[in-house]
Amino acid sequence: MLGVAIGALAGPAAAQHVSECDTPLASARNVDWSDPTRTFANDRVRLVALDSGAEEGPGRLLVTFPDPDGEREGCRLISAEDGIGYGGFSLRRAAARYGGQHALSIGVPATDAAGDPVLIEFVVDWAAGTVEIP
Repeated sequence: MLGVAIGALAGPAAAQHVSECDTPLASARNVDWSDPTRTFANDRVRLVALDSGAEEGPGRLLVTFPDPDGEREGCRLISAEDGIGYGGFSLRRAAARYGGQHALSIGVPATDAAGDPVLIEFVVDWAAGTVEIP
């Protein structure tokens, strides 16, 4: 489990929600420039911290990856729940491990909307074009 690689810093995030990037939340205007990006898999998978400015849970995690059709990048947003984001992220401390030729398991230390530490865990499978919560 990635939690061991990152350290015993937080429990897993209770509820996580993955959605398409077809929302104003995915705007470049929301990039959190204090810790903006992290890449894995030779820069094929990119994590971008977003801050919507909302009072409760402003943070969303934008994930881009190669599209299986090769036409454009795949893109997903991860939030704590549908409509509620995280308090913040530590992308510098994110860790990943390969789970197959085209899959990557990623763990990102974060805080929930109340400021408590959580670990966001998800799997990016760019061959299938998916981002899933295990």
